Amino acid sequence: MQSLSFQSFDAMYQDAVRFVLEHWTHQMQAELAAHCHAWGPGLFNFESYLHASSIRFYKAYCSFADEGSAQKICDVGGFWGVFPITLKTLGYDVTMTESLQYYGDSFNQLFEAVTQRGVRVVDFDPFEAEASLPERFDVITVMAVLEHYPHSLRGFMGNVSSLLSEDGRLYLEVPNIAFWPKRVNLMRGLSPHAQLSDVFKSEVPFIGHHHEFTIGELRELAQLSGLAVISENFYNYSPGGLFGLRGLLRHPIQSLAFALLKDSRECLAVLCKIREKEERA
Repeated sequence: MQSLSFQSFDAMYQDAVRFVLEHWTHQMQAELAAHCHAWGPGLFNFESYLHASSIRFYKAYCSFADEGSAQKICDVGGFWGVFPITLKTLGYDVTMTESLQYYGDSFNQLFEAVTQRGVRVVDFDPFEAEASLPERFDVITVMAVLEHYPHSLRGFMGNVSSLLSEDGRLYLEVPNIAFWPKRVNLMRGLSPHAQLSDVFKSEVPFIGHHHEFTIGELRELAQLSGLAVISENFYNYSPGGLFGLRGLLRHPIQSLAFALLKDSRECLAVLCKIREKEERA
């Protein structure tokens, strides 16, 4: 089926955001911030982040909606449940996975609310050795997950790929370490990694960004995992005047970089399939 316009998708998505925020509490944010200081109350605005992320999730939706064959979708590390709820509203059979052991009791109400909207919430840690589920999916989305893991992704990629149906698709989205403002900051002597003070003030394990990616690394990850890249996407989404007419007027060189160098944009994503045996040889 043909994908919806962004306006139609966004209307459903923003309804899901409002629903989820009804179950969000100060305590939940404080629990998250224990292991990532920068996410603390007054430091990070999750509401603004969720509203702006409509662009990210619309890109993911379009990547498989236009193919028309997807029915069963699994959002790995869905956490908030906004995207799974939106997909359920669109008529898909949706599962969302989370490692529930990492969340306190204050999150139970949120996960129960997501379940009440028709999304299956499954306790599943894809980073554990040989983690598996009994189901197979037409599409698996992994968005804003990989950058939070500090170790080898070999096990994760094998576990997630094993959940794909025979002709399934895997959508991977990561932050771009070569984002134009980060390139400029690096030339000024500023690190593109998480601020040392935020890591220092966080409990172990630190769950912020350990490894952001270049598009070359994302392609290599797919190749090493026995996957073939079908399509790629490069996009900006964050609010704050970096983009659009305001961004053009305030930052003309940056705007030109975004227009001419797609690999300088904020987010990177690839849609993959399992390579045929002869392709792996």
